[in-house]
Amino acid sequence: MSELSDNPEPTFVPAATRVKGEGEDRVTKAEDKVKFSEKSALGLGYFSQFFGNIAVNSFAVPVYQMTLALNPVLLGVALSVPRLWDAFTDPLMGFVSDNLHTRWGRRRPLIVIGAVLQGLAFGLIWMVPGGLSESWMVGYLITTLIIYYTCYTVFSVPLTALTLEMTPDYKERTRVMAFCGFFSKVGEAGYQWLFFLASLPFFITAAKWWGSSEEELFGIRAVGWLVGIVILAGFGMIPGFFVKERYYAKVTSKQNKVKFWVSVKHSLRNRAFVVLISLTALQIVAGMFASSTDYYLIVYYMFDGDIAEGSKWKGILSTGYAVVGMLSLYPVNWLANKFGKRTALAIIFGMVFVGSIGKWVLYTPGNPWKILIDPIFCGPIWIAITVLLPSMVADVCDDDELRHGQRREGMFSCVYLWVQKVGYSASILGMGLALQISGFNAELGGEQSDESILTLRLFLSISTAVWALLAMVVLVFYPLTRQKAYDIRDALEERRGAV
Repeated sequence: MSELSDNPEPTFVPAATRVKGEGEDRVTKAEDKVKFSEKSALGLGYFSQFFGNIAVNSFAVPVYQMTLALNPVLLGVALSVPRLWDAFTDPLMGFVSDNLHTRWGRRRPLIVIGAVLQGLAFGLIWMVPGGLSESWMVGYLITTLIIYYTCYTVFSVPLTALTLEMTPDYKERTRVMAFCGFFSKVGEAGYQWLFFLASLPFFITAAKWWGSSEEELFGIRAVGWLVGIVILAGFGMIPGFFVKERYYAKVTSKQNKVKFWVSVKHSLRNRAFVVLISLTALQIVAGMFASSTDYYLIVYYMFDGDIAEGSKWKGILSTGYAVVGMLSLYPVNWLANKFGKRTALAIIFGMVFVGSIGKWVLYTPGNPWKILIDPIFCGPIWIAITVLLPSMVADVCDDDELRHGQRREGMFSCVYLWVQKVGYSASILGMGLALQISGFNAELGGEQSDESILTLRLFLSISTAVWALLAMVVLVFYPLTRQKAYDIRDALEERRGAV
């Protein structure tokens, strides 16, 4: 199939064949529904992907900064530098994934290989020798992170592309992503407990029995390898074995080679996609910045520098976010399918703005259970990131096929994931700068200055409020309504048949 015109507006089906009424609904066809078993297998892959993306940064803060006393700015730099490498590897993997042709499909072989490699590479990150200077410690962390994120890219880009291809139905795409969101929420309930588990007295005893001279690192390494082998490698391989590639046989196995630079240009010229990656960047930077800052406020403000107790309550908070996220899956899915995905996002952004005000009073000494009010307002936004935005990217891929005649989920996935990953790392770098600006000093424990605590509290509340307002402004420019998505599908099926 040759590439079609560069016309920025696709030609929709004739009015006579359209569903009348901009807001009219459609019932999902039986053949468009994805089996429960496939959704579950895909979800386990997303459980692995969530840990692979989030656990590194969240585990690195208590390990490298709080335990090994690495300067927070240097830690931010070390966590950010490998994302520059992602700028090359992510598009390359998107290109490889779109053009790979095997008897097992385009995505599945890469998912299996990538899962095994990322699991092994994850374990290496925590094998840092004790007693290193700061420069050697930063060098070790950067080197192992570059290896790890390269392997993670081999896994995550094809997995995300496979997800976008699961169904051609506007509503079923959100339901598929709801499964992925559920398993991501399960991961969220567990990732902040990693350091707490690594600090259990059991590992001190085990280190002595083993004869290790680095008792404080023994538990960290054991937990790191457990996560790498079981969660990243074991669960990560499951989608590669049990999920089908719907478009491969009828469409993508016959299409011409996807061109790299042409695809990048088209993706960045697609207004709907630019809006989505802008929203993703805003949310990830602000959300993860708040997530890291609240950790420090919990440990050094609410619990007077008690890292173990603060880590426990950070784990409770993360579990609260996960529970609220799970409970939000159905209402968010209902809102999106009843009123459209854009409307559902606008409502969620409004809740986050209200939640930003609450952060000022919730993260203070006193009854620690009050912090669980925070997830009620700010928890559903993570469902928007893991459910609504990827579902909308799948709609964009239809729009792209109508404009240019090719399925290029791999290229859209790599750009989308790269923005996510850069956002995560930029937030850690921002957190390090915020700590430096505030005058935070880990050696002071719970004796931080009043000015330092005030600065961190302002960063936590204001950054959340600003991003929510900006996101609502950006969302106004998203052009793909539900009716337009239906029109695009009609035009595609009229041109190349149903899949």
